[in-house]
Amino acid sequence: MLLIHAVEDRRIRRTKRNLKRALISLMNEKGYRSITVTYIVDLADYNRTTFYRHYQDKEELANGLVDDMIDELTTAFRFPYKNNNFVKVDALSPSNVVIFDHILKNADFYKLWKGSEGIPGFQEKFINTLIKLHKNDINYFPNQQTDINDDYFITYRAYGVWGLIVNWIKDDFKTPSHDMANQLIRIINYHPLREYETRNIDKTFIR
Repeated sequence: MLLIHAVEDRRIRRTKRNLKRALISLMNEKGYRSITVTYIVDLADYNRTTFYRHYQDKEELANGLVDDMIDELTTAFRFPYKNNNFVKVDALSPSNVVIFDHILKNADFYKLWKGSEGIPGFQEKFINTLIKLHKNDINYFPNQQTDINDDYFITYRAYGVWGLIVNWIKDDFKTPSHDMANQLIRIINYHPLREYETRNIDKTFIR
């Protein structure tokens, strides 16, 4: 009996995975709003009955896909400190920072950001997840006197990581994920100078 249930569970997971892959493939061909259940089941080689056995509609399938990505993102973000109470940022190595590996593993999904947000609302949920992880998991100013507002600082850090990822996606992942991780580590550990030298520029070009 247990073996039968295990086989059924594997079959269900495989069916859901194939339907999600079909949705991603279709989104790379056409806009999300123009995709129908018929398109999805035809590409995945299932019938509509199979689809509705697992999902009420296209939106529920999309939400399941988003949940999968957010869960993987969360696991990747927490990887450097999953077994530790502290993160030594100056001792991080690229092998500890796996968030870019997560993006590259799901490149077909994330490259949808090049032209649009893919599934409506995903980018907002992505950045909100980064903000929550920064806010709930990490104490940035333990035992320090600082005038920096925690929320502002966390928003700055989260949007910085997000911007780096978006730029990498739009650049077609040309930089290896290992090098992107190394760049992020260097950015996190960068200490600004007290003053900067401005460039001799023609300010008439600035609009």
